[in-house]
Amino acid sequence: MAVEVVYNYMKTQNRPYSVNDVVTHLHNEHNKTVVQKAMDQLVADGKLFEKVYGKQKIYCVVQDSTYKPDELMRIDKELQTHANEVESKYQEVVKEMKEQETLLASLKSSLTLEDVQKEKIVLQQNVKQLTHKLDELMETSGTEDLQESKRKAQEDLDEYSREYLKRKKICVEIIDCILENYPVNKNELYDEVGIDSTTV
Repeated sequence: MAVEVVYNYMKTQNRPYSVNDVVTHLHNEHNKTVVQKAMDQLVADGKLFEKVYGKQKIYCVVQDSTYKPDELMRIDKELQTHANEVESKYQEVVKEMKEQETLLASLKSSLTLEDVQKEKIVLQQNVKQLTHKLDELMETSGTEDLQESKRKAQEDLDEYSREYLKRKKICVEIIDCILENYPVNKNELYDEVGIDSTTV
C-alpha cells in the first residue's frame, strides 16, 4: 500500500525528493521507516533511482526513454540543488548544536547562583565581625596608639571587600546569563529567588 502511495506521489510530482520530504508532503500518513522501505523497494523494482550527495540520498522517478536529454539534465540539476540545500541546512544544525554544547559546558563549570549567594553572606558576616572588633578595640584602648591595629584591620577589610566584589561580579554575570532565556524581567527574577536588588 505504502509503495503505491509513494510511487504515485513521486510520479505525479516528477521531481527529486529525500525520504524526509516525502514523509512531510504525505502529511505523515506513513512514518519515515515505512516510506524508506517503500522507496528502497521502488529502487529495486527500477521505478525510482537514487543519487547520493554526501550524507544525503535523493530519489527521483525513472524517466521514460522518450524524455529529451535537456529534460534529464534539468532533473539532474534539480537533484543537485536540492541536495546542496539539505547539506547546507544540516551544517547549520551541526554548528548550532556545537555552540549550545559549548555554552552548556561553560555553565556547568560556573558557580551556581545559590553558591554565590552563600559566599556573599559569609563575606558580609566577616566584614561585620571585623568592623565590630575594630570598634571594640577603639573603645577599650582609649588614647593608645592603634595605628598598627587599624592598618591590619583595614587590610583585612580591603581583602574581604575585594573578594565580595569578585563574587558579586560572578553573581551578576550568572543572573544576566539566566535572564537571556528567562521570560520575566530582572526585578521579577530577584523577587522570585529572594535577592535584595540593592545589594546586587
